[in-house]
Amino acid sequence: MEQELAEVTRTLVAAVQTVMNPEVTQQTRLEAHQLCEEFKDKSPLCAQCGLILTSREHPSIVRNFGFQLLEHCVRYHWNTMASQDKRFIKESVMQLLASGTGSILEEEAHIKNALAKIVVEMVKREWPQQWPTLLSEFNALCLMGATQTELVLLILLRLGEDIVAFQNVQTQRRREMLQELTGNMSELMSFMLNTLQENATKYQQMSQSETECDLHSSRIHCKVAQVVLLTLTGYVEWINMSHIFARDGLLLQMLCLLLNDSQLQLQAAECLLLIVNRKGKLEDRKPLLALFSEEGMSTMLTAAQTALNVCQDEYYYRFMKSLCQVLTGIGGQLCALWGSSSDVKQPANFGKYLEAILTLAQHPSQTLGSYTHSLIASFLRHEDISQDPLLQATLPRILSISSTTLVKVGFPSHNDHPSCYYSRLDFDSDEDFNLFFSKFRAEVAEMLRLGTMVCPSVTFVYAANWLETQLKKPIQYGVAEDTGLCNLSSPSFLEWDALAVFLESVMSRIMTIAAQSPPVDDGIRLLKDLLNYETQDPLLLSCLLSCVSALFPFILYAPDILLVVLRKIFATVVFNLPGQTKGTRSRAVKNVRRHACSVLVKICKQYPELLLPGFDQLYSQITQIGDDPDQLSQMEKCTLMESLILISNQFKNFEKQSKFIEEILLPVKRMWLSEEFKSMFWSTDKFMSYIGVDQPPVEPSSADTCGINRSHIIYCINTILAVLKRSKWPEDQEVCKSGGFYCGQLQDGSPVYRNPSTTHILALMVNLLALIRNLNTIWLPEYLHKRHPQFNKAYDLQDVDKLAVLGIQPLCVDNTDSTSSKQPLERMQNFIASAHDNSYHILGNAGQCLGVEFYNSPGLAGLLLDSVFTNHEHLPDYRFRPVIRVFMKPFIQHCPKEYHQVVLLPLLARLCPYMFQRLREKWDVINKRAELGVELDDESQEVIDDQLTRQLTREYIELIGSICYNRRFRVEPSDENAMADDSEMVAPPSGKDDGISDLGKLVLNNETVCPAVLLCVYSGLSWNDTATCNKCIGLCWPMVKHLLSEGNMTSEAACHLFTAVLLGLQQHGQHEACQAMLLALGLQLYEALRPSIPSITSVLQQVPNCTEDSIQHFDSKLLQTNQKSMPEKRRKDNFKKLIAGVIGHNIGQQFKKETHIKNLPPIFKIKPPKPPSVVDSEDTDVGICALFTPNQSSEGGP
Repeated sequence: MEQELAEVTRTLVAAVQTVMNPEVTQQTRLEAHQLCEEFKDKSPLCAQCGLILTSREHPSIVRNFGFQLLEHCVRYHWNTMASQDKRFIKESVMQLLASGTGSILEEEAHIKNALAKIVVEMVKREWPQQWPTLLSEFNALCLMGATQTELVLLILLRLGEDIVAFQNVQTQRRREMLQELTGNMSELMSFMLNTLQENATKYQQMSQSETECDLHSSRIHCKVAQVVLLTLTGYVEWINMSHIFARDGLLLQMLCLLLNDSQLQLQAAECLLLIVNRKGKLEDRKPLLALFSEEGMSTMLTAAQTALNVCQDEYYYRFMKSLCQVLTGIGGQLCALWGSSSDVKQPANFGKYLEAILTLAQHPSQTLGSYTHSLIASFLRHEDISQDPLLQATLPRILSISSTTLVKVGFPSHNDHPSCYYSRLDFDSDEDFNLFFSKFRAEVAEMLRLGTMVCPSVTFVYAANWLETQLKKPIQYGVAEDTGLCNLSSPSFLEWDALAVFLESVMSRIMTIAAQSPPVDDGIRLLKDLLNYETQDPLLLSCLLSCVSALFPFILYAPDILLVVLRKIFATVVFNLPGQTKGTRSRAVKNVRRHACSVLVKICKQYPELLLPGFDQLYSQITQIGDDPDQLSQMEKCTLMESLILISNQFKNFEKQSKFIEEILLPVKRMWLSEEFKSMFWSTDKFMSYIGVDQPPVEPSSADTCGINRSHIIYCINTILAVLKRSKWPEDQEVCKSGGFYCGQLQDGSPVYRNPSTTHILALMVNLLALIRNLNTIWLPEYLHKRHPQFNKAYDLQDVDKLAVLGIQPLCVDNTDSTSSKQPLERMQNFIASAHDNSYHILGNAGQCLGVEFYNSPGLAGLLLDSVFTNHEHLPDYRFRPVIRVFMKPFIQHCPKEYHQVVLLPLLARLCPYMFQRLREKWDVINKRAELGVELDDESQEVIDDQLTRQLTREYIELIGSICYNRRFRVEPSDENAMADDSEMVAPPSGKDDGISDLGKLVLNNETVCPAVLLCVYSGLSWNDTATCNKCIGLCWPMVKHLLSEGNMTSEAACHLFTAVLLGLQQHGQHEACQAMLLALGLQLYEALRPSIPSITSVLQQVPNCTEDSIQHFDSKLLQTNQKSMPEKRRKDNFKKLIAGVIGHNIGQQFKKETHIKNLPPIFKIKPPKPPSVVDSEDTDVGICALFTPNQSSEGGP
């Protein structure tokens, strides 16, 4: 036997060394690996060989394999082992714990973890019933020394994680072990506390010694203390709070003290973090306020100040982040507790706590800044804390720190600021940092708004002083000194940019505070100083405009400076650098001009009454600027027109507004309805020639006649859209009636108003629909061949949109001084995309803005079918998405009930069957690809198409939701770039108002639309997209419920729908949330369909391991038992067991070898039976009945 063991052992050692040898061939390595795996599964010598291989004489790789063999035996063969074999393994492993490893400082971590895993696997199968002495054996091991203590702690850590965090043990065993663990928690916590206290104290004492022996001992004690802290992290999150606060809060005291120890502070902070983030009853969390003790706060403040002064060091930075999270966690608890009862008010040492927070807020790391500013915002949002004198006294310092953090510095690729080092630790690229900083700046801005609501005078004074200082400061160009203009890295621009955000945040709230009058005089003075400031730097000028826009509310108190403000804005609208023309303007100049136009629109939108008296002057000036062909771009001209329309809404006179819109649309009307445009719109060949896609590119763009043609089309589309969106009727019903906007009411009593632009927009609509038809037709194969070869990619998705689809941030490039224009191909791509998208924006906004008059247009449904839904099957997903999202969804939502039948139903009859067919074909390809495991290049066209299909599917399901529900279909905030984030649940509707809408009933009663909608929703359950599945689940039951109530459910349809739910479980069963919702839906369907359609059981018979007997047993419980007496959870559990064979699993679990842990005899005490009652125990009459029998003697009484 020994000779055989030795021979097998030598073979295994050679095999393991071969597997790990990088020089052997793949085939040799595969054979060696296969030998090892077969030995694990089949050899009866597995345990003996494993013990031999764990010997310390072998290399660590071989020892690790030995531990794997032992673990394999315990995990997969324990149930079939004889008792003596179990005892042999248990005793051997305990001997390994005692003497089978190297010393605590020498043994490798993976060896320790491997040994701990084996013990935990045995514990899962034996403890406590068949291993009652486990804890006492652990205690004896710990008395042997630090090495054994570490191993015991690692075992306790893994045991706690498996039982509570991972829950990878079946319910009964887990409950038994958790009960035993909880019952011994006082002793376990006492053991860990004593071990931590003893070793931390000895470590700190011996580390001061200069002898090598003491230093060696100090390292041992330090290691033990670190492992204790690590083990505590596996328990402090879930144990009873009384254990954490035991012995007068000794654990908290020790953790706070260890924050100042360089070797233990990180582990202590991580442990403390789990404690301060505990949830639960407020009463249970009150003891956490003990952390505000003098000793606790002083320690944390000292730790923060010390770490802040340490030079750039990754370890200390990790500690600072943990410490910062601890402090913010304490602050979160304070927010929950402060004011919750009369005894919880300002804690002691609150000032020191704020000092620690502000100390960390000053750190160059923006990540720490994000933590601290979010906490301060919570304080300022809190009703009681925001009024605390200490907090308000620190507000000036908070503002000073915030003003620094708003400056956009710290790009990982730069080295021009201390933040750059920490950004390199936190972010992989400048693009990641850029995305984070946008969110961080929004957090700081929100904090400033909250601070303004609390102390408006303090925030305004700070903003005013900063602005005054900045106005007097000389311009610092930084590395752009030679150009004489700032770039995005110039110090002056960065400061002005931060100032603009600060000022906008303060001003957005200061005028809304009713209890305090705004600082009018100071505000007007600042505004005048801004207007007097002159600069020819486009970046600074843009920041200046933002500040002017922020201070604009003060003009209400000084109307005399309105003209000065408008002059400043218009001067910026026509701003140019010397030597630049319309075609050679730099990116910075274009941006500041557009910014000026946007500022004017913002002012006109917010204060139209103020600008109404000067309307004619504004109109004249804008017209004058627009007449100069070398001045305004098409976008600038259109934006300025928007500002005029916003002011004209204050006419509150239908005829006057209509006349004005007619005037501004006249140039567009002449162009749009010209014979040239008509012939081009109604002929695809002429359209392609007109835009130049069938001709060679022309450079420069100024010589491109077709480019000018394209700009005319875009200008007309943008102007129509601007007029449509900005022209409105008054909000007050009486004003509408007096102004001529009111024209009756609908059947439900809703008033009908006229939009002043309706007549003029509808006159242009026919050509717009012809353009849309052309934009569809150019995708036909015969027209694709007519493109010039250099424009073969003109219809492709633009690069920036591809990055958005893939979720990739665009590169951070400073192109402010770039004067280069787009290439011909890029210009053509931009035209095709803009013309297509904005045309659908017009259609989508027409329903909301034009109202009933639009839906009442003669032959509207036919016109839309002949344009939008002609040749639409040739459009790629990225072109068809606007049809669903931009046009159909708002078009349906704003359609009056009276037009459902004549307008919406014909469109849906064309759209819904087509979409079901299109999506089904695409998902068949995607699902097949997933089944075959085909891997694609991350940025390949297939990946982009895959993502576009997912987005189109989600948006179409949302469209179905808006059709079917009474209320607007609830969806999460849409993020086209998100995949996982978009997978939040959409709960099924509930309540009276959430049933099928009138339009939904119309659709579900239509023979053409209903099958396409119903099948699409149920097919979506099995498409390989979790977000789509979640959205579909919310729609499934209401539809079936309606069809059942109408008697429109056939046996074949019922079986198909039930099958679709089971296929959904097969596809998405690996996701717990999806699985739960699909199980609920499946049970709901089965309960509703089984009584009337018995053939539905034939679907269950196709489920693996689902027999006819099990189905009958389930039916007997479900159908014959009173459902009220059977809890829903029990019904779901029974249904889940019935269809378990079809529920899908994660690919990592599909081929995993199952581990079976047998239940041990129960340890719960069985309650003794109740003693029988007197009535049950007596055979004779005890006289109870006689109590209710009338007394015969009393019948003759008085």
